[in-house]
Amino acid sequence: MLLWNLYFLIKFGLHFAGQLTLSPAWNLGLFALLIATNPAAYQNKQLMKLLRYLVFTGPAIALLLHELGLVVSLALVDQIKALFGFSFNYLWELLKRTIQPWMLWGALLGFMVVRVLDRYIRTSTWVGFGLLCMLVMNALPFIQEQTQTKNLVVVPEPQIQARENLSPAELLALGQLDFQKLRVARDQESQTTIRDNAYEGAGPGTVLAGFFERQRTVAIAPFSPAASPDFDVIVLQICSLSWADLQYAKQGQHPAIRQADFVFENFNSATSYSGPAAIRLLRGKCGQTPHDALYSPTNSSCMLFEQLRNVGFEVQMGLNHDGRFQDFAKLVKTNLGSKTTELVAHDEVPAGVDAFDGSRVGRDGDYLRAWWKKRTQQSGPAVAYYYNSITLHDGNRLPNSKLNSLGSYPLRLERMLNDIQSVLGEIRRSERKALVIVVPEHGAGLSGEFGQLVGLRELPTPAITKVPVFGYWVAPGYSPANTGPVTLKQSVSYTALGELLARWLAQTAEQQQKPAWPVLLSDLPGTRFVSQQGNITVMETKGSYWIKAPGAAWKMLGPVQAIAASN
Repeated sequence: MLLWNLYFLIKFGLHFAGQLTLSPAWNLGLFALLIATNPAAYQNKQLMKLLRYLVFTGPAIALLLHELGLVVSLALVDQIKALFGFSFNYLWELLKRTIQPWMLWGALLGFMVVRVLDRYIRTSTWVGFGLLCMLVMNALPFIQEQTQTKNLVVVPEPQIQARENLSPAELLALGQLDFQKLRVARDQESQTTIRDNAYEGAGPGTVLAGFFERQRTVAIAPFSPAASPDFDVIVLQICSLSWADLQYAKQGQHPAIRQADFVFENFNSATSYSGPAAIRLLRGKCGQTPHDALYSPTNSSCMLFEQLRNVGFEVQMGLNHDGRFQDFAKLVKTNLGSKTTELVAHDEVPAGVDAFDGSRVGRDGDYLRAWWKKRTQQSGPAVAYYYNSITLHDGNRLPNSKLNSLGSYPLRLERMLNDIQSVLGEIRRSERKALVIVVPEHGAGLSGEFGQLVGLRELPTPAITKVPVFGYWVAPGYSPANTGPVTLKQSVSYTALGELLARWLAQTAEQQQKPAWPVLLSDLPGTRFVSQQGNITVMETKGSYWIKAPGAAWKMLGPVQAIAASN
């Protein structure tokens, strides 16, 4: 029982240090099974000892992960499979992030202490006694509540305070200054009713069902251009960039953002993985669908670029990577619709980073300039261009640099934002018109959260899916306002982008030359914060964020001490 006692004692320490929430009943059950299968009571002790490790190690690890707040899901299992496609350098970096040296030294010291103590006291007895005490302590509040309420059967919903910082993920996603701005904006918006708030008073499960019921009816009206388009629409979908990542990299005030025409401050990418994010963007003319429906065929009226094609745009695409990982290129082409042209291959330009899977990734600036050069040599219709970049993906490294992925992220982000500025300059010098929109897929998870290690994105929390969406109008004679970008503070998602494009297309050339951004951005379709990755859902309701994992009740997203549950 030496190693098993160490397992329970470490969990006691982590519990009282606030790092996990100990489940006394489950631990007591595991402890009882271990005592019942004590090898000393069997003839073949070594075989029984081996069998006990084989049988109970898996459940013990699963219980530990559950108590740490980590969610074991099918999405996580899929990502474990994906590990076989990662480079050795990335695997080594992930291992060093997960297992710190102090953990190994602490485990070794604990083993030595328990081994010495076990000679003088029965450690197992004290472990069992501790678990019983924990069980009694947890049961006391329930017993007192039952005594006070006597035979009262009605169980009220847990009372949640108004929009205080119950979820540190939101503060992490926005930062102190922007978080305060968001609180002010929410107070101002409290006079109006958000479209998805019809079920706000119900439990989280009912709210989620009502949300998807409402979203099934949401569809942006068909594009109706005032004239034949004489400008290009350029959509840059960037992997691994959230507001939290901008703060981590200290790039929140980069000129590429400060000089934008508009910024969506509260945009939810609705997922934490690249494939689903691309599908949701490319189907952005219709409401948000459940994750399971993403890989089913959809009506062409929902396909953003297919509808742009129908009103006179030629659809083109570009990837600064080979698109083979999880068949990403095929997924994009399917959702762009028919007749998609790719003018520049990812390996036609100099490499920008070494990818997490060992593949080659072109530098964004070189790629986009190469595409724009070919674009300007073309005659014909306006172009709707979709570009996807994985420059910021976790595990990528700068060539000929000793910095790991985390260390190089700020440099990679700064270089990418510089490249965007450079390409905007190329477009201006060409005397052509273009509406350029930057839409990140999801964040990189650089800061980590409770229940989620640095770089992991299984839980689609606000720190991962609240992303900075910003855009520019580039045209001869047009200059952005000196006062900075017009900001949209309300909670929105992809249908807001679809509606913005519809409004832009409906303008005359004279109106586009002097765009009234406050008018264009006013009353865009609001969308409740609902993010999904596989079978895990994170949703905003009753003033805080809630998470639903398979086989578990809804829980409030927050630190260990603040977790509450609702059926």
